[in-house]
Amino acid sequence: SKLPEDIIALIKKSITIMNHLEKNKHDQPSVRGLTLTESKIKRLTKYYKKKGDLPQDWRFSKANAKLLIE
Repeated sequence: SKLPEDIIALIKKSITIMNHLEKNKHDQPSVRGLTLTESKIKRLTKYYKKKGDLPQDWRFSKANAKLLIE
């Protein structure tokens, strides 16, 4: 199924932050930014599952993030 636009935008943002953190491991504000972004994805996922726009078994994972967007 097609992912909602706002979730796609947040996944792209999380990928950008993850790439940044690979080069800058000690950047604590970015670590927090990633946590907040992933929390938003989790909350939106819950909303879209309740609404029926996402399948109940859909999960966001850092490992699959890059695959979801391409």
